[in-house]
Amino acid sequence: MTSVLSAPPGTDPVERFLHRLAKFEPLEAEARDALRRAIVRGPLVPPYQEVHGESVPDVVVLLSGWACHFQMLGNGKRQISTLVVPGDFADFGFLTGSAADIQYVTTAPSQFGRIRARQFSELTEQFPSIMRATLKAAAMETAIGRERLISLGLRTAIERLAHLICELWWRLSVAGLVGPDNSFHLPMTQAELGAALGLSTVHVNRTLQALRRRDIIGLQGGKVHIHDLKYLTTLSSFDAGYLTGAAPSRAT
Repeated sequence: MTSVLSAPPGTDPVERFLHRLAKFEPLEAEARDALRRAIVRGPLVPPYQEVHGESVPDVVVLLSGWACHFQMLGNGKRQISTLVVPGDFADFGFLTGSAADIQYVTTAPSQFGRIRARQFSELTEQFPSIMRATLKAAAMETAIGRERLISLGLRTAIERLAHLICELWWRLSVAGLVGPDNSFHLPMTQAELGAALGLSTVHVNRTLQALRRRDIIGLQGGKVHIHDLKYLTTLSSFDAGYLTGAAPSRAT
């Protein structure tokens, strides 16, 4: 497993989103042009800015940066449920038109793009391929949530971390954000990784060190370098079927 799909042309973040969306469902050139015109680029959001869902949800996509969906517990602890990478929808509340209750926090300087819900609805009527792609993207997010539950319930600490790294490698590869040496930026602290994996910060540190000692991965300056992707996928029983809508080829 050395590559996923071709990288998006150029580095424009809107083009990255269109490229990502078209991997769920091919989009006509006219549909792409209509989405380009509809997306309003927002200002750069600083790291650790909390964003809350709106009563009238628009379509919001992450153009650049990094964000995490989270739930704050009564004891003040934060559980991270989903990682949002460039090219992803920030949430899918706009599909139902109901008040969004989702919260997310940026962990790096981030830019969001916005399409008014009514305008998006008109676009999907004109171009049904946009709605099909969006529904497939929503299904993938649901599948990621199920996979995270499996990790929390059945996988060991090292398997959880290895599986998450493989998932991020796959998702970022599709967005053209993985280097030829299988490296990518991971702007998350060990505490944040622990909040996503159900592990303490100390346990995350020990697990990372174990993978580094085996020379499976390297970490430097917020960047992950995967040295042995085959071993990492075998260790975690990673199967990208849940990210593509295909049936998994083996049990996880």
